[in-house]
Formats: sequence, C-alpha cells, structure tokens
Amino acid sequence: MAGPRYSAAEVARAAGLEHAPTPEQAAVIEAPLRPLLVVAGAGSGKTETMAARVVWLVANGLVEPDQVLGLTFTRKAAAELADRVALRLRRLTAAGLWAPRTDEAGAALLGGTPTVSTYHSFAGRLVREHALRLGYEPDSRLLTEAAAWQYAAEAVARYDGDLAEMDKAESTAVTAVVDLAGELAEHLLTPADLRAELDRVVAALDATPLAPKANGLPSDLAKVRAHLRARRAVLPMVEDFTALKRARDAVDFADQVALAARLAAGFPDIGEGERGRFAAVLLDEFQDTSEAQLVLLRSLFVAPGRPVPVTAVGDPHQSIYGWRGASASTLTRFPDEFADGAGPADVAQLSTTWRNDRAVLAVANRVARPLREHSRVEVAPLQARPGAGAGDVAVARFPTHVA
Repeated sequence: MAGPRYSAAEVARAAGLEHAPTPEQAAVIEAPLRPLLVVAGAGSGKTETMAARVVWLVANGLVEPDQVLGLTFTRKAAAELADRVALRLRRLTAAGLWAPRTDEAGAALLGGTPTVSTYHSFAGRLVREHALRLGYEPDSRLLTEAAAWQYAAEAVARYDGDLAEMDKAESTAVTAVVDLAGELAEHLLTPADLRAELDRVVAALDATPLAPKANGLPSDLAKVRAHLRARRAVLPMVEDFTALKRARDAVDFADQVALAARLAAGFPDIGEGERGRFAAVLLDEFQDTSEAQLVLLRSLFVAPGRPVPVTAVGDPHQSIYGWRGASASTLTRFPDEFADGAGPADVAQLSTTWRNDRAVLAVANRVARPLREHSRVEVAPLQARPGAGAGDVAVARFPTHVA
C-alpha cells in the first residue's frame, strides 16, 4: 500500500502556516490511523497539532472531513478547533492540494465538515436520539446549575429525616446533595451502591480492635466514621433529588453523560451507528474525562474487528476536574482501554512549549519534577521553542499582601 502523498510540513506550507511542525508534532500529525495517546505539556500547541492532524488525514485521502469527530470540554475550544480546520481546508483547496467531494454537476457537497463539539453536547445528542430505550423522554429539559440547585433545595426542604447526624446547615446540605448526586452519576454508581460500600467500611471501623482501657475508636478513626455516616445521611435526599428530576422529565449535565454511557454500553447498535459515521476521533483534555465519559467513548468506538482510531490528548499535570469524578488515571488506562487488533495504543509526547522563554521553563521543570517522578504517565520536561529568549525570573518575599 502506498504511503501518504503529503508530509505534515508540505500540508503546513500549503495551509499558509508560518512555522513547520516540530519533529514531535510531525510524529503525531503523521501517526498511523490507529489509537494514539498524546501527552502534551503546557503550551505545547496541542490544539494546533490536533487541527493539523485532521487536515493531514483529509489532505492524504485517509478520511473525509465529515468522518472526523473532535470532542473537547468547552464551546470556545470546540469553536477554535473547528475554525482552524475549516480555514486550512479552504487554503488547501485554493492551493490545489485537496478538493472537497462534488456531486455529478461538479458542485461541492454540503455537510463536508468535521463534527466538533463538547463532550456534553455529544452525550446530549445520543440521549435525544435514544433516551426512550431507557424510559426517558428524548426532549427532557436540561437543568442549569441554578435549576439543579433549586431541585435539590426542594428535596432537602421536604426531607422528614433527622439532619443532626449531618451537622450541616440546610444550604450546606443542598450543596452536598448536588455534589454527591453528580459524583455518583460521573462514576456510574447508584445511591444503593454507595450505601452498601459505606456500610461495609463503617462496619470494618466498628470492628477495629481497641487497646486495653480505650474508651472508643482513636480520634482520627472516629472522625472518619462520623464523616462516612454524614455522607450516608445525605443519600435519602439524593434519591429524592433524582426522583424529582425523573418525575419532571429533567436531567442535569452529569445525568446526561451517565445516560449516554448506559445507552452506549447497553445497546451495541448505537456504537455500530457511530462507528459507521466516524473514521477518526480526537479527544481533547482527556485527563479530565470521568469514568462515565470513558465508558461512553470506549463503548462507542472500541469494537472487535471494527474499532475507530481514537487520538486522545492530555496532560496529567493539568487535571482540574477531580472534584466531579475526573481522574488523570484515564491517561494511564487509555492504551489498553482503546487498544485495537494490533495491540495497545501508541504513546507520543509534545514537550516543546511555545509560551515561555528558557529561564521560565527551567524554573517550571524544577517545580514540576516531583509530579513527573510520581506520575504513572511519562511526561517529558518542557523544552524551549526555537528562537526562545533567555527569559527572566524574579523571586520576592513580602511581609504582607499589601506590600
């Protein structure tokens, strides 16, 4: 089989880019069409590289534009990626390097653009199309954070149990309900699952052998036990909160992703449809995906005999969504979870940062060294960009915040 017609550098020139890709970027852009994990350091141009990867695949005829799916966390990032790809494809057409498909009359076909959206929007589309299979209305109302908080406040207000064990104000209890419900959904767990686990751990604490003449559990274990019992006390209100949403045909963002994951895992034909539609998938900020998102994506795009090559980009040092069930460990799991018939996914690095000069990077690498040493995912030290300046780092210690 003949190799690609154009290199990453040739496509970059035709697209009018000022700089050719670095060797690391070229390796990612020109990687074989199979699963790939890209560990991208801060400022290493991951959005640029993702856009270049899509354009290179299209220019070489490996995929059509509308066979590409790109997912990221924010609408801004999705729009930026989509705009870069669209602009470069237009430039390739003008340069005569690539041309969109045409109909019999020679007119360009409509719809020949990549699908780029947020993870939640993508999950929402699956829920709208298939929610009835799980007994949910496809047009269920998506709650804002404020509306979800109001539902939780209603669940707390009408709870007739004893809140004394929680030792919380009503507003704090509302926040606890919203947070715990979201965490359960992101982990694809139910209140019953958590109740059973809490009971198991508390029973083990109660069975802890005590020292002679001890009056009870040591203070640190007693605090843990009290915290777990307080967490258990929230569960009836979480169940009422969930029931309220279900009765009113409403879902929040965490529910939406959890429903999409359950649909994808439970109905194989949904994945068959998505794999028939997309030939390449790019996942941004993969270190911030939750268990539910991981299950959703694996169920859709990993299948014996017909997987879709998934490229995931992330940096364990930049994980920011641990509060809602995300974990940088998803990067560790990616090579095996998204393996194809040839074995685990390949792993590549992007370490050249385009933001900082050399002195700043020296300090950053020194500060981040403990993170690299304890990371289960190899993260290369950041390298200076070509032509980077010497840079300047100032350190000062002040006696007050005013000073």
